[in-house]
Amino acid sequence: MTKLRHYNGNPQKNSPALGATLAYLGVNGLLALLHGSQGCSSFIRLQLSRHYKEPIPLNSTALLEESVIFGGWEHLKKGIAVAADKYRPQIIGVMSSGLTETYGDDMVSALASLRTERPDLQSLPVVLAGTPDYIGSMQEGYQRTVEALLMTLAGQSNYGPGKFEGIPKADGAEIPSVVLLPGCHLTPGDVDELKDIVSSFGYKAITVPDLSISLDGHAELEAAPVVQGGTLLEEFQRLPECKACFSFGLSMEKSGEFLKNTFGVPHVNFPSLTGLTATDKFILTLAEISGKEIPEKLLRQRSRLLDTLADYHDALGGQKVAIALEMDLLYSLGSCLVEVGSEISVALAASLGAGNTPALPIPIEVGDLETLEERAGQSNLIIANSNGRQAAGVLKIPHLRAGLPVFDRAGYPQKCWIGYQGTQLFLFDTLNSLS
Repeated sequence: MTKLRHYNGNPQKNSPALGATLAYLGVNGLLALLHGSQGCSSFIRLQLSRHYKEPIPLNSTALLEESVIFGGWEHLKKGIAVAADKYRPQIIGVMSSGLTETYGDDMVSALASLRTERPDLQSLPVVLAGTPDYIGSMQEGYQRTVEALLMTLAGQSNYGPGKFEGIPKADGAEIPSVVLLPGCHLTPGDVDELKDIVSSFGYKAITVPDLSISLDGHAELEAAPVVQGGTLLEEFQRLPECKACFSFGLSMEKSGEFLKNTFGVPHVNFPSLTGLTATDKFILTLAEISGKEIPEKLLRQRSRLLDTLADYHDALGGQKVAIALEMDLLYSLGSCLVEVGSEISVALAASLGAGNTPALPIPIEVGDLETLEERAGQSNLIIANSNGRQAAGVLKIPHLRAGLPVFDRAGYPQKCWIGYQGTQLFLFDTLNSLS
């Protein structure tokens, strides 16, 4: 019988402010500013730098004890002004914390007051995202921040150097653009693959946010206080002109609907891109919208995936897998495993998410890694982030690392588990973990 606990013994979730930071790290020239204490920003930097093996540019308004009592309104104004004067960013991205949200700091009025006092900052785009700790997990913070980026920057020609001209074809015609809204469950390697698939149908991808450029593991001569690489400010201006919008993960559906309702950009949401059926849906949608044949390269990748399914169906079928991840990643990997005949024995999400709960053969519950340890004893494999190693060690069950953080395996941010090729690699990683 399952024990009922009223506490988190070994939490698996990350803070919403960490998810907000991750979203901001995909926007070029942005300075991320946490409205909270230095300790909160230090922990976020630690968690992300362990995962990505990169320096994480994140500032804070450095609230102290007296600020908690009297409010941090003036601290936020000063933080934005100092960041603008000292670092000259193209954009400032602010996220709140549980501390400031519980007190009730009004970030919108603080920014309005600052712009009145400093008219020279009127043209500086400042994005405000409310990400208190009590709204959920990393996925909710990331989701809210992408929405704030779109609401503040999409189509705003009064920000930045002007209209983005696009990339011309050889005959002088402009390549049509589509919007990609990847969820926080996709790695930089996944986003890179997404962009390649879209470009193979003749489109230029505008990705919001684009971690495949900023956190892809490239070498930089020195750390910078602002994000180097990612979505350009000019590309946000171009979003209303895009032919279509594709969002990935149920958590990103609301962001795609914003572009659809505000600018009339056709929107399709894909809850998963891992697995044969999920990838087929995406590829067929691209072929229909573009009016082009499916590229031979993708057909070849699909053929390889089918061969893998034929070769290893007996090894994958019937395997009991316990999964503890953020909701979108849990559904993506879980639905793929169900498709190949595996059984999901435990499905624990860090939070239920703000959208509809996706369906798996067993109910998806909110739980921590202590719950995973209690329930995964009869499983053949655990899929969780690196902190799941404790449960796997106690139960003596193989552990496939996924999610964030992954700090005890090399190269996870470059992994690709989406599309035909990525699905094949995910199944290989699963099989090798089981052996």
